Amino acid sequence: MHRLPAAPTLGDLEAGYMTRGRQIADCDAARRLAVETLLAERRAGEAAKRP
Repeated sequence: MHRLPAAPTLGDLEAGYMTRGRQIADCDAARRLAVETLLAERRAGEAAKRP
């Protein structure tokens, strides 16, 4: 997680907001991929059980 220096400048704050936004977007994308993978695994398991 991005941390600001003790006495941040405007540039530090702007870079911090952009970095944190990217971190949130990356985390959300990873979460979505994990959910999609889980659902696909469940569908494949159910399909394998069908005659």
